[in-house]
Amino acid sequence: MADYGIRRYRLREAILSRGLRDGFTLEDGALETAERGQIVLPALDSAQLDCAWGRLSLHCRLGPEGMLTVRAFASNQNAVVRNNMVVSIDEFLLDPEISRQEKERLFMLADGAEHSGAKDVLLTGQEGRYLWLWLEVTGGGRLEDLRVYVPGDNFFRTFPQVYQTDNDFLRRYLSIFSTMYQELQEEIDRIPELFDVETAPESLLPVFASWLGLETDMALFEAAELRRLLKAAPELLARKGTKWAVMETVKLLTEDPVYLVERNLLPVGADGGTALYGETPYDFTVMLASHLDEKLRLRLKYLIDQFKPARSRYRIVFLEECGGLDAFTYLDLNGRMLQNVPGSLDEGQGLTGTAYLR
Repeated sequence: MADYGIRRYRLREAILSRGLRDGFTLEDGALETAERGQIVLPALDSAQLDCAWGRLSLHCRLGPEGMLTVRAFASNQNAVVRNNMVVSIDEFLLDPEISRQEKERLFMLADGAEHSGAKDVLLTGQEGRYLWLWLEVTGGGRLEDLRVYVPGDNFFRTFPQVYQTDNDFLRRYLSIFSTMYQELQEEIDRIPELFDVETAPESLLPVFASWLGLETDMALFEAAELRRLLKAAPELLARKGTKWAVMETVKLLTEDPVYLVERNLLPVGADGGTALYGETPYDFTVMLASHLDEKLRLRLKYLIDQFKPARSRYRIVFLEECGGLDAFTYLDLNGRMLQNVPGSLDEGQGLTGTAYLR
């Protein structure tokens, strides 16, 4: 990005976790509150005396009655005198034992700025090496992607000096276009992220799949599953129609053990003539050592149909605990001795002929 001398400070989770939070929960660099929350942040250090801070920008989602209030002040000094003692401003602001009124008084005495109802706040007039921020949300909301820019615009400085002297209206007016320009430039800089499977929006995942010739359905698959499928797609497509491709496709959707039995590799009569594993050399059976899951079966079928060999037929079998012969029972996997048990609802109990009403 062409920065034109503009520095950007991102307030990530590392600095947010050091702030004094009350009512906010912090997760993945985002602050969230159901009703009321506030956070006082430690100082941002520009390492430059009389630094002219520009603006604070953030993404916020507020409730119907939500309101965001931002307080800020800058200073070249990072300490104050309290009770005849020199105290670090960070130590003062981040001390939960010190009252809110004392902290508000410090912001007022430092000629700080206060804005309500805005998500893009100009910090015009705040000059100093250090900057302190106090964010407060009432009515519930979520704050994320907090950024501070120094200076706040790249248009005002291009005007002759005569226009930059005591012209607060022009500065504020041009800041609108400067903000639009910077946000557009940031969107352009993020274009590579749109083509990264790990960072692309969920809505683009089916588009990428269609480019590779894969059929997907967002109603069936979760975003994490589609990302795994897209990352594995080049090798899967290169080996399409093989046992390996079918097995790897199934493993993308489940962590349970998977077994694949090909009918043409079984000895004649190995299934006792019951055709458990199919009747033609083109049949195969996919077996999962897990409980029956109809949604998983549907998703597996959706993908296996795209990677199985041509003209082949298959069955998907869930190897639940079983005691019957000729019913996909394996002594080392799912076989067990059945016992008569009382029937019950909502416990995943199968009707194997051994349940009774009590």
